Amino acid sequence: MKEKDSKKKDDKIDNDYIFSKDNINTSHQPEFDYLKTLAIIIMIVSHLNFGYAECYIYQALEDLESLLSASSFMFLMGMGMKYSRHHEIKHFVSRGITLLTLAQFFNFLRDTLPNLIAWWRTGDKVFISRALLIIRGDILTFAGYAHLFIALLKKMKLSDIHILIIGIIMNLIIYPLSKIMKPPDNFLLSQFLGYFIFTNAECYFPLLSHFIFVAFGNWLGGIYQKLSNKDKFYNRIFIVCFPIVIIYQYIRKNYEIPLLPEYDLYEHYCLSPGPDAIHRSMAHMMFLSIFYKLDKMLGKTPYIVSHFGKNLNQYYMITYIIIMQSSTFLISTRGEKFTSEMKNLDLLAIVITVSTYFIIELNDKYIHFTITTLKNPKRTIVFSFIWIITIICVIYIYPKVEEYATMWNLYLYERGKIYLDSIKK
Repeated sequence: MKEKDSKKKDDKIDNDYIFSKDNINTSHQPEFDYLKTLAIIIMIVSHLNFGYAECYIYQALEDLESLLSASSFMFLMGMGMKYSRHHEIKHFVSRGITLLTLAQFFNFLRDTLPNLIAWWRTGDKVFISRALLIIRGDILTFAGYAHLFIALLKKMKLSDIHILIIGIIMNLIIYPLSKIMKPPDNFLLSQFLGYFIFTNAECYFPLLSHFIFVAFGNWLGGIYQKLSNKDKFYNRIFIVCFPIVIIYQYIRKNYEIPLLPEYDLYEHYCLSPGPDAIHRSMAHMMFLSIFYKLDKMLGKTPYIVSHFGKNLNQYYMITYIIIMQSSTFLISTRGEKFTSEMKNLDLLAIVITVSTYFIIELNDKYIHFTITTLKNPKRTIVFSFIWIITIICVIYIYPKVEEYATMWNLYLYERGKIYLDSIKK
């Protein structure tokens, strides 16, 4: 009789408790792939809209972009650190160096190479200015520095909660710091500082403001692995997060909040200070709860969702390279990005996404081109070559630039219309 009562008591504990003492939820988490898929779709349409064309998909996803934006990738990167097979400090250092090098290779293909060709062809100064974007602060650059910073914090033997507290402090100080700190006159120095703080250079993703999402994901990932009742966990998450996310989004978009940057300004996107960071973090959790329920209802994760989740970096890089190289070609030859016949970009977004899918599959099955998994000595040779090319490009381009292309002048594309008059003539 006592054994039966004890068994009933244990069953009750299993049903009532959401977390286990041990790591039991360590397998692949499909809801992560769904969030990656949504973030990629938002990203592709957002990048296409750089052409200032009308896009119905973009209009529908505009609020989601401000809500999730790049912070989704950073949050999932932190979660992924816990679900990785490697947790050694040397792994984070190696991964950080790899991502920084990959970012330079990516910047060269996306910005420098097509703009140098356009400048050699037209002599238009807007292109040589944009060619210097090889040193821009891309999200891959942020990811590299974030991994190196995590390695440093782990070397100091800090716990996940301490790392999260540091991320919160960093996020809280960057906004007031941006108000009192005068950026340096030297652009190269300002750009380097832009990797970490908010400057007048290309600083979309300063480490101080966005590291909070990585730290939150890293902390939550440790808790997530102990989940024994995901249904109950996500029911509570949704009940708490959904009303707060929707109400705060409405207020933030329609009303000014004291001490916070205006909605949709660069400061709002790049700094994500305090309440905005909490809001976005809650949005990540809300969408994970929705996607968990969706995947459970479907019974099986759709193949394309799994493909997006598995090839996140490839979709980001390939689609962006296609978009920006095409954009540079159109401007250098026609004087504008998109003609009136191309103003509905919904189909174009689908074409680029499908094309990227086949490029990834072709590479995986037949070509096997990669730089992230290279082993020494090939790794050292290739990585050194990429950094040498970066240095050569900066030495060649920097003295020729009269005005630097940054997010503050829309990379000179709007002002570039003045320069581009020479092409039309």
